Amino acid sequence: MSIKQGFPVNARKRRMDYLAYRNSIRVIDMEAPSPGDANPFLDPLEAGGPKYLPYSFFSKPLEFMLPQFDGQDALPSSFIEAFLTVDGSPDTASKFEGLTPLDPLPPIPMTLRLATKDAPGLRKISLAFEFQGNPADVGVFEYVVDTAAPLLDKSVEPPQTAIDYGLDPDDFAAGKTVKLKYAPWSNQKLGAKITCYIGRDKNTKQEVGSITITEANLNQTLEFDLTTAHVLNFDGRYIVFCEATSYPGVPSLPSAETVLYVFKDLKPVVAEPLNVPQIPDPTLDMIGVQELIDGLGAGLKLPIPNFNSSLDTIVYNIDGVDQPEKAIPASEFLHNLDNHALIEKGHLRSDLKLGYRIKRGIFFYPITPIVTNYLLDTRKPCAPFDPAKPSPPDESMLLPWIKGPVSDDINILTAADKQHGGAVKGYLPYHTLFKVGDSAQLYVGGHEVPPPGGIFEPSDSDDRGKPVEFTFDWDFLASVPGSGATQLQVRVTHDLNFNEADSRLDYANINLTPIVLAAAGFKYMHSNPLIGLNCSALRKLPDGSIVLVVNVPADTRLANNQVTVKYEGYATNTPGTPISGSEWADAPYAPTPAEAAAGYERYMPYAYMLATLNGYGRVSYEVTINKEFVARDGDVVRVSAYNGTDTCDLTKPIDA
Repeated sequence: MSIKQGFPVNARKRRMDYLAYRNSIRVIDMEAPSPGDANPFLDPLEAGGPKYLPYSFFSKPLEFMLPQFDGQDALPSSFIEAFLTVDGSPDTASKFEGLTPLDPLPPIPMTLRLATKDAPGLRKISLAFEFQGNPADVGVFEYVVDTAAPLLDKSVEPPQTAIDYGLDPDDFAAGKTVKLKYAPWSNQKLGAKITCYIGRDKNTKQEVGSITITEANLNQTLEFDLTTAHVLNFDGRYIVFCEATSYPGVPSLPSAETVLYVFKDLKPVVAEPLNVPQIPDPTLDMIGVQELIDGLGAGLKLPIPNFNSSLDTIVYNIDGVDQPEKAIPASEFLHNLDNHALIEKGHLRSDLKLGYRIKRGIFFYPITPIVTNYLLDTRKPCAPFDPAKPSPPDESMLLPWIKGPVSDDINILTAADKQHGGAVKGYLPYHTLFKVGDSAQLYVGGHEVPPPGGIFEPSDSDDRGKPVEFTFDWDFLASVPGSGATQLQVRVTHDLNFNEADSRLDYANINLTPIVLAAAGFKYMHSNPLIGLNCSALRKLPDGSIVLVVNVPADTRLANNQVTVKYEGYATNTPGTPISGSEWADAPYAPTPAEAAAGYERYMPYAYMLATLNGYGRVSYEVTINKEFVARDGDVVRVSAYNGTDTCDLTKPIDA
């Protein structure tokens, strides 16, 4: 349309006519897509605010309804196309197409799957809508995605009296309740629901009460009323804790536990003998050092009638001396007895009397301890038993070590040692208290070194200034997993009893894995492996000699070690007897650290390729690294110094 045809000459009038014309071809604005009945949204937390996506719909498709619009039943037929959008980004999988008049008429369900619909924050859902190719302005439906779980970083706070004394029936008399408080947690939000529980553990629990966070209690300490109904038939140790869900329904982890004692005050009835399960028969079994190392456990096996875990403690009696009282967590229970008290009579073989009484307040049950007689033997090899440090190692024993046949350092075994094949030796400084009858066993990686080399038995003729020596072979080491921290330890026993002494641990680096190097190969190989190494690989050196360039790959372990590069030619692609005249060995060369790190080149004279002529060849190299001989064969490649009638033209190689 020309200005002359469609608009007056006056500029202002012309613009107004143009705008009226433009608006006449636009589709009328549409309402926002509305949620389908299958995925109801949560109401706003604040008047006029956005709705919330429920936790149950996170990461699930959402249904929205294509709204009614002017022209939905228009004739002539018009082409309708629509996509759901999230924050302006279209979800092409939600595409809707149709011709008016639509049948059925909107609202029509559309499925939103775009992942950003679940992105935390305020999400805006709309439509990219076109009516006969003309875009429409569509309203926006807003909702909030809140994926944060409540962070219950506080603990339930009972009254101080409950913490100090526990709860009894008097705390609930005449309808009284116990207030359990919970301070505001760090990310508290409106709409969150917090529930307080009491139970034996977090799996066996019952609800005390629930509170929803509103404007009135936001960031206020919450209170739950514990009633007598909640603790009916309770007796003993319990926990109280809270769990919560955010307004969208995201669950929290449970809060930390708070211990709460609820008990009935009945007198305990005590008659059962002391239970020492490590010594099931005191008339036959002896208490030795190992029991003291493990911790001699004593307690009661059967429940105590009228036992109250909140009030009752146990007082052990060792050789007539009461020990400090200990709490009783439950029946059956055990406590470790004090090693100092157990060996009060000294390091010898002696009778031991063990007894106990139950204490509640200032009373003992029974008045006289219930006592059982045992036999105790604390004699042991090397240093006497130290009750302050009962567990191994015996620090009077020095560290063992091993030495390979090749490695210079102690406690290091490598593939070079294994290549040598000689025996590995172990050592232990001679202990001043070694005596005839002792037996020292070497352990490597937790495995006993087999006799005779793994065991040392002191004799009167020993040179006590020299370390004890052990030996073992590579067959034994095959059973020990290689490690950079393989444990070394010596255990000393004696034939008088079962008591023993363990040395401190040392650690050996046992790595018997052979060094594996990357393969060397020719540079300038043809890209077609069927052609491989041909005349195009030749290069001319500054002195005029014609060579093939061998690349030794980068490996810092090659630095300053003599590396020998070799070549052999073969009649077939299977290595066998080399073609006569094709064998080449480079002069040993020690690459610098820089060359080793980057890889370097060596030059093979053309004559060895020529000797191979029309066959196959392979580059290899050899080197000794940290006394380990390492050889690496390259791949067998096709070699051709022959063009069917002649050999390579030596006037053509380019400069290396």
